[in-house]
Amino acid sequence: MEKFSFAEFMLEGGWGMWPILLFGVVALASAAWFGFASRRVSLRFVAILWLTLLATVAHATITDLAAVFAHFETAPHPDAALVSVLFMGLKESTRPAALGGIFLTLVPLLAAVGVYRDAAR
Repeated sequence: MEKFSFAEFMLEGGWGMWPILLFGVVALASAAWFGFASRRVSLRFVAILWLTLLATVAHATITDLAAVFAHFETAPHPDAALVSVLFMGLKESTRPAALGGIFLTLVPLLAAVGVYRDAAR
């Protein structure tokens, strides 16, 4: 396996990676704050951010897939090189889901800590 480069990972995912990173960091920080302070109003904010992040991940992934398929719309019969490019494009199209999936997993985990702490009071 090659060495991982976050910059290359972000570039491969396209422009949609930036809103995912922004919403993900804000949602993660908000969930951490809720886990620490556990105020119920904060939980609603975390939930709405999580849903926004989910929609952003779906949109960025679908946009990337559409770009790959648009490239192959007018392509002649596939040969080995074209199939290789198709699979490379599909790999890059999964980058938004990979980045967003990290946040979509960690945010509810941190929120669960806040819910637990709130119930323990």
